[in-house]
Amino acid sequence: MKQERKITLEAISVEDALNEASQQWKLPVEELHAEIVSEEREGFLGLFGSKKIRVEVTAATKPDILSRGAEFVDEVLRLMDFDAHAAISETERNMLDIQGEDASDYVVGRYGDGLKGLEYIVNLALRDPKSEPRIKIDSCGYRERRTKSLERLAEATARQAVKYGRPVRLDPMASWERWVIHTTLKDNSDVTTESVGESPSRKVVVIPKYEPEEVRMPGPATMRIREQRERTERLNARNNPSSSRNYGRRRDFRSRDRRRDSDSPTE
Repeated sequence: MKQERKITLEAISVEDALNEASQQWKLPVEELHAEIVSEEREGFLGLFGSKKIRVEVTAATKPDILSRGAEFVDEVLRLMDFDAHAAISETERNMLDIQGEDASDYVVGRYGDGLKGLEYIVNLALRDPKSEPRIKIDSCGYRERRTKSLERLAEATARQAVKYGRPVRLDPMASWERWVIHTTLKDNSDVTTESVGESPSRKVVVIPKYEPEEVRMPGPATMRIREQRERTERLNARNNPSSSRNYGRRRDFRSRDRRRDSDSPTE
């Protein structure tokens, strides 16, 4: 519900009182209401001089973004016939916590899709991006559980990217979920991360910092690449020694040295 501001001013006219209140509150005059409390005239015996009035000016101001968000969410839950309600979190900034019998199952949804959708709708409907913070929505500790799960996912994905020497793309995530991935891997010396795509399909890519042959602990795929490369070099060295790589040339020189030693006469 709306809250009321109130101030009593002395002015020559109602318009002057409204203008003064408008400047103090940084609100347009159209949103203010004025009521004359008393009138008095200054001067000799009150018969001469200028007249001043006391004006009570009020302004109905909208509640903060979290209060409006809680009302909005409660109405959505009521229309969906869910036994749940929204409360402003006392521990997290800009957070609404949904509580009730249906909060942990129906409201959260599969992989948190219910919460993500509700959070998106609330911010789209109520929030002014230029002046108001983004509303976050939680239910029955889901965010904490999801954060721990994302940290484990980030570490496992980093190991996979390093093992196979190629980038790994994760599924689309909300902005706070991507932030968890970036934060978890920001000090990892083997990988880097970046977000790609457009919302709501924006996702994190985990990228290894080394080429497959430079991976410190190569996996099966990298070893197969190395073995194939070595077989190719040996085949090139055998078929065309003059155009072979260093490995082939070294092997060819060793073979000629052995032939020269075997053909030389003994003393």
